[in-house]
Amino acid sequence: MAAQSQRVGPDRRKPSPLGESHLMASGRAFWLTAMLIAVNVGGGLFVVFVVPTRAQYPSSPEEPLKLIFVLGAFATILSAAPLITFLSVGWFTRYQEFQNSLKEGALSAYLQRFWSQRLIHALEDAGELTGQPVSSETWRVLADKNLDLCDRLFARIYHEQYGLSPFVPPFAILLLVAYAAAALVGWNYTCPHCRKFSQATCVYGLSQQLLVASLAGAFMFVVSDSVLSIRRRSLNITDVYWYSLRLFLAVPLALVANALTGTDGLHTALAFSLGTFPVDALLKIVRRMGFPQVTDADKRENQPDKLLTLEGVTLPIVATFEAEGVNSVEQVAAADPVLLSIRTGFPFRFTLRLGSQAIVRRHFGENASALMPIGLCDVVSIYLLVKAADGITSPQLPEVENYEAVLQDAAARLFPADDVNQRLAVVKMKFRQIAAEEYTLMLALITPLDPAL
Repeated sequence: MAAQSQRVGPDRRKPSPLGESHLMASGRAFWLTAMLIAVNVGGGLFVVFVVPTRAQYPSSPEEPLKLIFVLGAFATILSAAPLITFLSVGWFTRYQEFQNSLKEGALSAYLQRFWSQRLIHALEDAGELTGQPVSSETWRVLADKNLDLCDRLFARIYHEQYGLSPFVPPFAILLLVAYAAAALVGWNYTCPHCRKFSQATCVYGLSQQLLVASLAGAFMFVVSDSVLSIRRRSLNITDVYWYSLRLFLAVPLALVANALTGTDGLHTALAFSLGTFPVDALLKIVRRMGFPQVTDADKRENQPDKLLTLEGVTLPIVATFEAEGVNSVEQVAAADPVLLSIRTGFPFRFTLRLGSQAIVRRHFGENASALMPIGLCDVVSIYLLVKAADGITSPQLPEVENYEAVLQDAAARLFPADDVNQRLAVVKMKFRQIAAEEYTLMLALITPLDPAL
């Protein structure tokens, strides 16, 4: 999919200041494959001219080189194939998921909420604003009128945050590390004094079987995790950096396994097992070993805000949020839903649903769970209820019958011990605050209810 570089601005007379082109699926596959070939060719030349294999095999110097070339090609192809497939095919499916939800007014509302400065600058570049100070209402109206500009601005932001360019550096690093790891194994295997599995190699005295086991475990984690992330359409740029680090740590982990007491078989099994561990799991082990003074009491006193209170959230979902540094309801309510959905890999609509609940919980605290049985735990339902209370009717809004009874029921559920008039006044005030939030206005456009109801 290419950005519309030929599209024109709102006046339809000059090229858009946001116009730019991006590689389509075939172009991405071509250039990423070219990088794969370039790494193998460059690695092969490095081995031929730098690695001292010819002095060890004066009669047949090409024999060790063949094994290094084959292992290097196999390792890089195995590591790169899932990423090339995702960036050429799966990436566009993920992009279309956001495009299908953020359309017309919903996209304008999203940009106004989370990218207001970029939107103002885009309006200035397009000649819609003169650069002079304007009221918030003015530029918001202009944004709603220039939906074509909003569409192109979102495309640019998305490519900057999650496009091909941010993926290229970690992709190249991963290929280099994978080739170096495979070449290291091949070179040690062909050395005359390093051929025996149980004999110490030239890599810090590690045995061949220990080195192979550790690197094999790391490759197993990298390929399996990348395939799983691609299947979920949740592969991130940071994941590729973690894969490179994981391969790089294979040799140090083999040294750790070798330093422990036990038989050679136990060392090999331990090295392979540690190799399959993700980096975050290894960091937790290291932290526990380095900071044993952290007690259970300290952990209980510093417990994060419970995301489990949100409807639809399970322990694996909480773990995913915490891995991305999101461990409170407030963070979910304040985060950009597009970037949060990209980081976590969750469906965009599910992320919006959690953000909607988080806003209600931010206003009512733990009592917000009492609103779940009557369907007022998300902001869109509250928004429609407030509109009905204000007497605002529209063919686009579902009809709300007897809204006063609904408000009284909600007040009784939230504050059962308070005075009837007092709790009703508080609930009305809170509902109006929720309905007035920018996030609520955005969600009302993104996830509207069927007006025929």
